[in-house]
Amino acid sequence: MALDGVSGQADEEASPQAADPDAERPDLAEVRHRHSFGLDENRPEAVAKRHALGCRTARENIEDLCDAGSFTEFGALAVAAQRGRRSLDDLIRSTPADGMVTGTARGGGEPCVVMSYGYTVLAGTQGLHNHRKTDRMLELAEERRLPVVLFAEGGGGRAGDTDTTAVAGLDVTTFQRMGRLRGLVPLVGVVSGRYFAGNAALLGCCDVVIATPEASIGMGGPAMTEGGGLGAYRPEEVGPLSVQMPNGVVDIAVADEAEAVRTARRYLSYFPRPQGSCTTCGRWWAGWPTAGPCWSCGPGSASGC
Repeated sequence: MALDGVSGQADEEASPQAADPDAERPDLAEVRHRHSFGLDENRPEAVAKRHALGCRTARENIEDLCDAGSFTEFGALAVAAQRGRRSLDDLIRSTPADGMVTGTARGGGEPCVVMSYGYTVLAGTQGLHNHRKTDRMLELAEERRLPVVLFAEGGGGRAGDTDTTAVAGLDVTTFQRMGRLRGLVPLVGVVSGRYFAGNAALLGCCDVVIATPEASIGMGGPAMTEGGGLGAYRPEEVGPLSVQMPNGVVDIAVADEAEAVRTARRYLSYFPRPQGSCTTCGRWWAGWPTAGPCWSCGPGSASGC
């Protein structure tokens, strides 16, 4: 209510309308609209192409891996760092989540970090913003001692990003962060499709690599292989399972992605997290790999719980 400055009487026209508690706020509606661009149900052509190849989407694999309702996504509204040459509307529609779905979840009852490159977006390449998302997830995995499950299909570094002043990606900490997790938390790599360059480098850090028959893994893809004078090869010839199983790169061969996900869930179940109270602050927590200080009170923390 407002008072008329002359008469002091209530100004009815200035009174705000009663808010409808069931009405959706415009800003919330916009957030939901933005999120919708990355959902499979709103990308029928991309999903159909994956299914035509007998493959799943990133979100389908994550949904199968994670316990129902447990997945919390990080960085869903990111887009490719290409505003210097493409419109924002185009990037929102064509590069949802910058080609990588990341988050925390529970798999088989065990908390974990889940990361999946999405081959339907720029061939699952590693861009500026999805590197930052990866770095954040690996940071959480280290702080909270969470196992990591990585679906790594993709073609390595992306040359088309323009919105950066970095030189040759020398500021990227993803690979160093992934390497630091070896021996600290379980690292599970799931392979189905083509894995080259940076994607293969992350895969190589995993404790166990689970692969389907069509997997092809190489530190250099066909273009780099040919450019280096090693000959012309189709993607499926670079590092097929017939090579990568005998040489020990792949640990477990499975029939398809569904079996790969089941195997990953089973692997996580082998490492149950001991539960108890933090020895510093007394708060209940799920520690990894042994009971002790919680992640807030552990080494390197700035403050207690």
